[in-house]
Amino acid sequence: MVKTLTFPSVYEATIREYYTSNDPILGFSKIKFEGMDYMIGIQALNEGVSPNKYINASPSETDYKLIAQSALLLASDLCTTIAKTAKMPKLCITAGFPYATFQLNRDLAKEYLQTENMITYFVASDKGDVTTEQKLIPIANVNVIPEVLGCDYAIRKGAQPVDGNYIVISLGYGTCEGALSTPQGLVNRTIFSTHGLSYAVDIFGQELVKNTNIGIKNEHQLDQIFVKGFTYTERKHKDLTKEKRTAIEIYFKNIIMPALRKFISDNDVENATSVYLAGGGAYNEELITLFREEFGDACNVIVPENPERMASIGYSLYSKLNSNYEESKISEDGFYITDKGGVAFVGIDIGNANTCVSVLE
Repeated sequence: MVKTLTFPSVYEATIREYYTSNDPILGFSKIKFEGMDYMIGIQALNEGVSPNKYINASPSETDYKLIAQSALLLASDLCTTIAKTAKMPKLCITAGFPYATFQLNRDLAKEYLQTENMITYFVASDKGDVTTEQKLIPIANVNVIPEVLGCDYAIRKGAQPVDGNYIVISLGYGTCEGALSTPQGLVNRTIFSTHGLSYAVDIFGQELVKNTNIGIKNEHQLDQIFVKGFTYTERKHKDLTKEKRTAIEIYFKNIIMPALRKFISDNDVENATSVYLAGGGAYNEELITLFREEFGDACNVIVPENPERMASIGYSLYSKLNSNYEESKISEDGFYITDKGGVAFVGIDIGNANTCVSVLE
């Protein structure tokens, strides 16, 4: 069984104290990083003016480090929730990057995540006080793999394992990527990585400003409107379904379709039984319809349950299956006892829209 929590991948610097609220997922009001305080996730969306995150940030950038530290704290909290005692296991972590940037970022990400940094954060109490807390997250080891491989692990080795050949496509905000998956692994020739849904959101924004007063919105705020398909302007509800559909159609025809036809041949489609759509974009009905039109009767297009969690779930499975630890039993704390001591197997998917953290129970 895998336990997963998700929070928005946004942050905003602040000098304010927050006495009355913590982020409902992360459990803190703000986090300190290199001398500055930051709101993260839902807290940043609720309290901030322009919460943001750079698309496909490098592990050397503040954007990545802030979200990574928040994800590590969340993983620690998940382990505490699972544990029957207060004893904290070491974390065996797998994270990922788009296939296009995986090799460039792998070593930097491993180095950063494997360093046991003291994380400082602030928690608002029910009494209206703010306390400063620190936590050192114990790390066993870190793996970094391509995002599409994480999605494939979730499909092939998850709660309902799938056998045979299929096409897996991850529809992320920053990146769309996919490949033909076989029982022997991903076929390298078929792996592609291209623009994500941010391309459609940009077109959506260009269309909106022609006839809608949406004020000053950054990319992530615009994405929230895009996902909903409506907004309120001058206290009135405005339906944006038409603009959203137009943006999705342009995105599919200009970006996804050329990538599919370049890297996934007719022979690959013939050898595949299904197409699995993962990532947050798999919730978009217009996009699913376009995929079904593209593959017709050749392949059944399937959207797994909670598609946005597929990568992080696959990462947690990868952590366990590739740990090289000799598992002997489950401890009284609810964790795996290995030849290296108590270990929790964790998957962290730092997405451009949302970050998912999964822990194997």
